[in-house]
Order: sequence, then structure tokens, then C-alpha cells
Amino acid sequence: MTKEETFNAAKNVFSFNGAFFNNVAQEIGLERALNLYTKTSEMTGVQMGQMTKEQMGIKELDAKTAAMVARSVVSGFGISNVDAEEKPTSVLIKVHECTMHEGYRAVGMDDETIEAICRKGSLRFLDTFFKQLDPNASYQLKRFRSAPDDCCEEEITLRK
Repeated sequence: MTKEETFNAAKNVFSFNGAFFNNVAQEIGLERALNLYTKTSEMTGVQMGQMTKEQMGIKELDAKTAAMVARSVVSGFGISNVDAEEKPTSVLIKVHECTMHEGYRAVGMDDETIEAICRKGSLRFLDTFFKQLDPNASYQLKRFRSAPDDCCEEEITLRK
């Protein structure tokens, strides 16, 4: 599959996920739905992080390895347009075209809800994932996109 086909396929999956999330939130409330999403994201982050650490034989997480792993993980979400700037104790990641953002917008979600889902879902997954590679690491959203053609800025902070 081409990058465009992969992106569109992942966007469609996130559209379905967004529609499901909307229905769950209507039934049980947004906060409760977000809390369940966080719990699921953290559990998955632990499992995938441990598996990745074991498969890659990571003993110490440095910026180069963190950037490479981050690119690989986000590509699993169909996202390929990513810049990663390595610094001695951090990696700044700019996600330009986001399958989640586009998929959720396709089912009518507003940016405030999308940001909440990202913070409580995929970003919690990534933070928990990277903590499996190095307990002192953290993954955080620094800036949420202000428009669909903008980018999100995310950062992996490594041990100091």
C-alpha cells in the first residue's frame, strides 16, 4: 500500500472509532468514556512497550533510539508525515498529517473533544509505552494543532 492508501485506511478506522466513542460518551458521559479510554490506552502501552523493549533489546533509551521508536510507533497509526528533532535529553516530534484528527473530524468531533481524546488516549498510550523502555521517560503533548493543516508538537523527555 502507498502512504496515501495507508493514511486513508487508518483515517477510516479512526472514523469508526470516533463514531463508537461518540455513542459510548452519549450513553455513559464524556468523562467516564475518557477514563475508560485512558485505562485501555495505558494497558496497551504497557504491553506493547514491554514487547518492544524485549524485541529491540533496549538497555538505555537515548534520543536517537527514542526518535526511531517514536517514528515506528506513530507509523502504526498510519502517520508518516513526522519530524523528529533529537536533543541530548529530549526529542521534539511534529505530527503534520494525523489520521486520528482527520478521522475524528470526519464524524463531526470538534477540536476540543479530539484534543481530550488524544490527551487521554493516544498520548497516555505513548507515555506508558515509553515508560516501559525507560521509567524516567515521558511523552507529552506540547501544543495541539490549531487547524487541520497545522501540526501537533509532542515531546519525549529522557532521563537527565
